[in-house]
Amino acid sequence: MPGFELMNAHDFKINTVPGTTPGTLAAIAAGITNVEPSPNEELSQDKYLDGDGYGETDVIGAQIVLAFTGHRKYGDVAQDFIFSKMLELGASRRTNFEWTEPGGGKFAGPCTIANISGPSGAAGAKGEISFEIHFNGKPTYTPPVVTP
Repeated sequence: MPGFELMNAHDFKINTVPGTTPGTLAAIAAGITNVEPSPNEELSQDKYLDGDGYGETDVIGAQIVLAFTGHRKYGDVAQDFIFSKMLELGASRRTNFEWTEPGGGKFAGPCTIANISGPSGAAGAKGEISFEIHFNGKPTYTPPVVTP
């Protein structure tokens, strides 16, 4: 489709050996049916006497969060790593993450795996899962290389 990028052209990778550089990156793709990025913005909304009762907004904080949903695929390196963290707390949920856009732009940085849920669902259905990747701090963004 000219002008529209398909979500399956995005590349999501998680470091399955935390604390190592560059680490061992595994694709988050198998069994994943949906991803919802969110800036999780914190807003300051204020009304001033000179605004005639109308307010103004400033974005004063943010955290990039990606919410993934899909089906549990046992034996998939990324999913097995993520679900191995379900009962863990604190630093053991931290690693690194990369998100490469279809055009080549890349977000990368430290992250926390949060809200791991599933598998669940009906007896005759695939196990439904969900989890979130929360970038810790502002990720590094590398713009795509433009070729003339």
